[in-house]
Amino acid sequence: MPHRQLTIGFLVASLAALCAAPVHAADKPIKVFILAGQSNMVGWGDSTKLPDELRKGNDRVLMFEDGKWQPLRPHQGANQGQRRVGLTEFSFGPEIAFAHAMTKALPDETIGVIKFSIGGTSLLAWKPDWSKEDADRVGQGGLGSLYKRLIEKVGQAKRSRGIEVVGFLWLQGGGDMKKVDVAKEYLDNLKALVAAVRKETGVDNLPFIYGSPRNEEVPDDLSGLVPKVRIGRYSAVEWVLKAQFDAQKAIPNSKMVILRDIEKHPQNVHYNTAGQLKAGELFAEAFLEHVHKTGTPNVRTAPPNCPACAMGLTAEFVFKRLDVNEDKIVTIQEFARSPGMQDESAAHDAVGRIDQDADGSLSWEEFAAAYKARHANCKPSKSVEGTSPDGRGNGNRFAQVFMMRNDKNGDGKVDRSEFRGADMGFNRLDENGNGFIEANELGKLHQSRMNDPKSMRERLQSGDVRKPPQGRRPRDGVNSPDDAEE
Repeated sequence: MPHRQLTIGFLVASLAALCAAPVHAADKPIKVFILAGQSNMVGWGDSTKLPDELRKGNDRVLMFEDGKWQPLRPHQGANQGQRRVGLTEFSFGPEIAFAHAMTKALPDETIGVIKFSIGGTSLLAWKPDWSKEDADRVGQGGLGSLYKRLIEKVGQAKRSRGIEVVGFLWLQGGGDMKKVDVAKEYLDNLKALVAAVRKETGVDNLPFIYGSPRNEEVPDDLSGLVPKVRIGRYSAVEWVLKAQFDAQKAIPNSKMVILRDIEKHPQNVHYNTAGQLKAGELFAEAFLEHVHKTGTPNVRTAPPNCPACAMGLTAEFVFKRLDVNEDKIVTIQEFARSPGMQDESAAHDAVGRIDQDADGSLSWEEFAAAYKARHANCKPSKSVEGTSPDGRGNGNRFAQVFMMRNDKNGDGKVDRSEFRGADMGFNRLDENGNGFIEANELGKLHQSRMNDPKSMRERLQSGDVRKPPQGRRPRDGVNSPDDAEE
């Protein structure tokens, strides 16, 4: 196969397609939400009052419990306090209604829930820099670090199955409303928790959706509230509510869910069955509204060894290659002409997943947001020396990507059985004829690419780049354009 079709053509196509294109369900990571907090996140809903489809679960809505992914359903046995208010079987929290609402909103996705919550807990027990002395200020030092336990569960879930963490839901506050000195620290502690979860999951802009309770005495807008001590058990409640209100601006990509008129058990602070279902629906509505408003695109995250980042390809470079007529808009037809894109129907699906204004094309802003989200977890190459203005990258990156995608046994060289191209291409690259392609033999190939005056746009316009025949399967186990180099 000609040298000029090697690497860049397929890489541009795969970046564009995989930035948005759906894959087979068995290969897709499940969209996972982390849920944490105290007793109303634990939940006092009554499983016997749920319809069968919510009691038994299904394979599209999963939870990670007992060390494995399984259908989401109420599973935690009712405790003594819950039995006193009528629960006889299992309890549940907002996760049931939330997750099922998300499956309706995202019909092509499998939704997963990783939930860890303990009733009555203060944020002091959830601090990433937890200490027993600090947690003992609220008598919870014996619980250990709840943050550590949460992250351990997330890690187990990751190892069990491919997941993509897309949201963090938090429902807590009562445990910090009893002491003024603790309540005054609430906002700083909440900011630290969210930052740590984002760092641990590798999703810098992970949406954070959190609940804040309201009664008839407390307005929605607390911007003018000057907290005062109240008489009663929750004497510091105003400091916590004010902190929750202020967190909307203090924590980027966050949204507060006001929980007003939520049904509770008689003479109790815990939501009953109807209340938990309502809370879950409100969380789902808030998440979807927030994602739509902020334009967070629905994309797959890039693989750990991302070829684009290894080569230094920028969003500007990829967009420029796709924008054939240079009008700063990528249409479905232009997307369909990319090497590796099977047909216009596939291009339509791919564009639709990141087309925020639903006009059937991609603006630079829409593409850039999707590209940023896809590569949010990527670690760029340390060296940027030699990177050209159009983002092609330098020779070291070129060789790095080539070896990463072809060198199956990791010995630093590519033999004929590992090479995914034709014999003619192998022979051309094996300059010294020793039966291996080594990194130092790729310099001429890279230089020819850099010196080639023809851009991908010009090749597309002239028909110089051939698309694979429709329905043709990649050879030698190559499963996507991202796996091809020739």
